[in-house]
Amino acid sequence: MKYDNVNNPKHYADSCSIECIDAMVITFGYEAVMDFCLCNAYKYLWRHKNKNGYEDLEKARWYMRKVTKLYDDYLLSPTVTKTKIDFRKFDTLDNMILEHMDKWRYEHKLEEEDDIQQ
Repeated sequence: MKYDNVNNPKHYADSCSIECIDAMVITFGYEAVMDFCLCNAYKYLWRHKNKNGYEDLEKARWYMRKVTKLYDDYLLSPTVTKTKIDFRKFDTLDNMILEHMDKWRYEHKLEEEDDIQQ
């Protein structure tokens, strides 16, 4: 199995038959985990210049994609009581991350890359 720090970190591999984030959904519910993902995306955006650079921006995007996937699952789940979710914070944060990724690529003369794998 190929590991990478964004999509398949080694420290989570083979620890269990279920992904940690999926166990979190079972334990805490969709809404809590969506908020967790938004907070993690913000954390990685916040620290990217002082820690892991572009990799942190990729991690931020991974968490934003996870929010989208969780939201889709949330809407399809027949057992979850739905509440109205305000996605303005999602759109604002996602746009900020994309802007920082573009700026990072420009400043570091990186080629336009394929989006990270989900």
